[in-house]
Amino acid sequence: MKSILLFLFLFVYAASAADVVAPRVLILGDSIYNNPTQIIAKELKGRVELVYAKTNPGESLHTGISLERLDELLGKSKWDLIHFNFGLGDLVYKLPGIKSIRVLPKDAGGVRVTSPEQYEKNLQAIVTRLKATGAKLVWASTTPITGSPNNLFDVDSEIEYNAIAARIMTKENVPINDMHAYVISQMQPLKNKGRGSDPFVFDRSISLHPAIVAIILNQLGLK
Repeated sequence: MKSILLFLFLFVYAASAADVVAPRVLILGDSIYNNPTQIIAKELKGRVELVYAKTNPGESLHTGISLERLDELLGKSKWDLIHFNFGLGDLVYKLPGIKSIRVLPKDAGGVRVTSPEQYEKNLQAIVTRLKATGAKLVWASTTPITGSPNNLFDVDSEIEYNAIAARIMTKENVPINDMHAYVISQMQPLKNKGRGSDPFVFDRSISLHPAIVAIILNQLGLK
């Protein structure tokens, strides 16, 4: 009798475990999150289903295009958590007078993709749309711009835009994953030599994924 009860218990337990669906997490933002997402997906396999919202080849997401394509980026699936960031794509300098992004150095007449005022307007609209999905949200602050390849960025220009984002996230009660501070903390032991001049490229000595893993597990209540 005991063996039969044990068998029934194990059967019910196995069936229940099979019905458990891993929480689904969407990583939405700059292309620098592509490789970290692949690492995280392997690390959390079986516990979390992680997806990076892929962009078109050579395309950098900024708040303007992301707002236009948000339905496409979100897809038709239900998400438990969305970890999102927009910033580097907004801060690059481009050819003026056209909608598409054709990078052009500042000293050659390039204009920034998104002004601070438009960035705030776009980001607020994005947050409103993301909250409507019912998913938990986590904002990732824009990582440091420590160099300006071909004069396409203003060094430290992300600081102003991070402040704008922080105001919105505080107002909307969206947790902030301070990736800006995290990267700086990783650079300091290396005497700021861990980052190249391209804001979209990290030295191998700096890993973005630990900070993302930590906040995903925390927000989903997973140990």
